[in-house]
Amino acid sequence: MRGALFSILLAVSTYAAADSSTLKGVWQIASSSYDDQAITLIEPRQIKLFTSDRVFYTYYPAQEDETRPYLSVGHGRYRYTNGSLTEVIDNHSSRELIGQTFEVEVSVSPDGNSFTQIVDLGKYVLKETWVRLE
Repeated sequence: MRGALFSILLAVSTYAAADSSTLKGVWQIASSSYDDQAITLIEPRQIKLFTSDRVFYTYYPAQEDETRPYLSVGHGRYRYTNGSLTEVIDNHSSRELIGQTFEVEVSVSPDGNSFTQIVDLGKYVLKETWVRLE
């Protein structure tokens, strides 16, 4: 009985560790859509970097003058389990986002070299696909 329980606990902890390391690496945005309308990506492209428990990212906030985009940055803690990504923002270019928690649905490709995240904003849905750089 103990052996079976140990095997189950080992399998669960191994799965959890594998799940949390799935996103570990450097990612670049490949495509984005807002309510199924494709968004033209700004160059240089946004980057996300996941360590074992931290996330760092760059992004371009929506603004009136699209000809002069400015780069924003943020970082925080994250947890990824069973297709659910939770990010808690510790610091950000937009101070009002500090301390906020975001939960998104994530699906990772079978080869682990891309993932798609869907952010349900209530009234709108943002969908992004990211590709692994390393």
